[in-house]
Amino acid sequence: MDPFARKMWRFSFIFAFGMLVAFIAMSVVYFHARPRCSDTVVSSATSPGQKWAATIMERRCGEESSFFTHVNLTPTGQPEQRGYFFGTVREGEIFRIEDDAQTAGVVLEWKSANQLTIRCAHCTRAMVRQNDVRWETVAITYEIPKS
Repeated sequence: MDPFARKMWRFSFIFAFGMLVAFIAMSVVYFHARPRCSDTVVSSATSPGQKWAATIMERRCGEESSFFTHVNLTPTGQPEQRGYFFGTVREGEIFRIEDDAQTAGVVLEWKSANQLTIRCAHCTRAMVRQNDVRWETVAITYEIPKS
């Protein structure tokens, strides 16, 4: 093979590799800046003594998918840790239902510094996807209708 053709092949491979790296970098930036699923804060409540914060958030992953409402607990002042590509908050998630927060009627009430009550006036047991009863030192109780 003549030297010019060899240089052309080598340059073509280097160029293709560079384009692949640029495509991957742009995809990472795009999916971070515009996550497919993102959590929206609906409301939040801080415990007596200001040690814990409970936050109600909503998530919807596309126009055709349903809403998910979830409650997360974090130490007060600590920002929620969103996923890099999806924008969702998973850490400290203690309660999750398949409905939007307003329709479900989700309300948070701190009974004491380590006792949280979650009320879901219009929930059914079938809607509940997760309901932890303890997170670190916080005991969690639920008021969900029996039906």
